[in-house]
Amino acid sequence: MPTARILIIGGDGAFRTALADNLPHHRCTHADHLAEARTLTAKQRFDLLLLDPALPDGDGLDFAQRLLRTAPATKLVVFTESGSFRTALRAIRCGAIDYIRVPAELGEVRDRVETALTKTLTEKDRESRIRRLHSLCTELNSAREEISDQVDVLCNDLVVAYHDLHQQLQDVAMASEFRTLLRQELDLEEVLRTTLEYLLTKTGPTNAAVFLPDPNRQYSLGAYVNYDCPRESIDAVLDHLCDAICPQMADETELVAFDDAEEFADWIGMEDRLLAESQVIAYSCIDEQECMAVVVLFRDKNTPFEPALAGTLDILRAIFAEQLSQVIRIHHRSGPQWPAEPSYEDELDDLDDDHGFGFGGGLAA
Repeated sequence: MPTARILIIGGDGAFRTALADNLPHHRCTHADHLAEARTLTAKQRFDLLLLDPALPDGDGLDFAQRLLRTAPATKLVVFTESGSFRTALRAIRCGAIDYIRVPAELGEVRDRVETALTKTLTEKDRESRIRRLHSLCTELNSAREEISDQVDVLCNDLVVAYHDLHQQLQDVAMASEFRTLLRQELDLEEVLRTTLEYLLTKTGPTNAAVFLPDPNRQYSLGAYVNYDCPRESIDAVLDHLCDAICPQMADETELVAFDDAEEFADWIGMEDRLLAESQVIAYSCIDEQECMAVVVLFRDKNTPFEPALAGTLDILRAIFAEQLSQVIRIHHRSGPQWPAEPSYEDELDDLDDDHGFGFGGGLAA
């Protein structure tokens, strides 16, 4: 692993010294106070902040939040003796990638810091490579314009490469935008709402349902968008989808798409009239080999989904599963209360196209 620059702010002096001794391959700097930390961060960039929020001259998390806005490549790990849920929540909202309650075994703290550094340096290296690739493509594109008459074949290859890179950068930007939106939400309903609203910006108007598992891997409706399904049949459609498709999709790693409703109905064993003339896409959202949700999208096949949507859904579903997993862990520590069973009286009509939007069902780890 390359040498990383670590700033340890606050905490017991003996703890800081012992931790630095256990990280001999990295450059560790200590700061007892916020004033000292401000001076150090103004002079140089750090790869990782190890921060105790309780500092004698101010709020450490406020300082970290402001610093991360100007230095997004710097990552934050919080260590504290309080262990309160409120502090953990603030730390996550400030962008912390780990939260360590001390006192703890020095070996455990060292390992978690090493893990955080691995993530930090990997992300930094990836961003550096993307910038370098973008710079190289820009330079090559300029060269293409100068010698285009002599190297038409090379130019065409370059255009394709540049287009591919541009698409990759768009995917990175989309993933970053979606992850940023979800990280602001630590309430289950808000995570589901934000996910469906963002999903609709990529799919266009569509019917959508999110099914969530309980500890026994029994699925129930978590949230839905009703675009054009008749009210009198939506309950039956969602119930059949939940019972039929979730068990088959729970361990399925690929997106499943059907252009023909009859073929889809045969696959899951339901009446084709419930989704007549519909195109259907279904996929599981898996985090650490555990299915956190099953999502089903369907709409009239005369307005089919774009072929490129599959790549978009692959990116979004991984981020959604990761955030669901994080919310579950947080709520399990604080005694969660999951959404009530769905009812049309509780439908929300605040989407721009006035489509039905609702919540329901239970969830578990």
